[in-house]
Amino acid sequence: MTRAVLFDLGDTLFRLNAFDHERVKARFAASLCERMMLGEPEALTATASLYEEFSEALRLSYQEGRTAEVTVAAHVATSLSAFGGEREWLGNELDQHFGETDTARWELPPGRAELLEALLSRGLRIGFVSNTLTSAALMDARLHEFGLRDFAEVAVYSVAVGHRKPSPLIYRRALEALDMEPADVAFVGDRVREDVRGPQSVGMRGILTHEFRQEPADDGGEPFPVIQRLDEVINHLG
Repeated sequence: MTRAVLFDLGDTLFRLNAFDHERVKARFAASLCERMMLGEPEALTATASLYEEFSEALRLSYQEGRTAEVTVAAHVATSLSAFGGEREWLGNELDQHFGETDTARWELPPGRAELLEALLSRGLRIGFVSNTLTSAALMDARLHEFGLRDFAEVAVYSVAVGHRKPSPLIYRRALEALDMEPADVAFVGDRVREDVRGPQSVGMRGILTHEFRQEPADDGGEPFPVIQRLDEVINHLG
């Protein structure tokens, strides 16, 4: 019997709108101008080069199926070495701009607090597990703005764990925090690999939501529940 539910966040608990990369680059270029006294053209050129390297590193990491997760600042540390002693400050500044832009694109649909309250009223425990480069502090702050953070006993973020789904380590971190056996926990998310097969690999049940993304469920493995709206999850927690 299900005793706890772990939710993915983006495109599961809320909608993820498009990420405004140009906003991040513009803000970081402004930081370069202010901190390093660069002219605007030079700052924009340096930012474009840095961001291209960062984006390519991320693309390759995902393409190759790697699950190690590091901060934005760690990704760009080498690229920022030319700025000497300001490298750490600039890395953290880019990290902050990236995270603030990320959380700004979240869109909360109606009824989420009511759904989580309904689950709690049934005696179920709740946790959040998300793949994200955004800091835990910014993630939690935005969830508090949405009025959702306090529903979850635990919120596990890949950037804090150092591993992203479908690494078993991130699921186990959540299970350990809840002190629960995998068989007693359901995982709900919008991606088959990360939110269904990954949780299944450690003994949890996986449920796919099609509310915002419609990833095909026919991956050739064992069938699993697919819901069209998140509130339908209640029907699959027996």
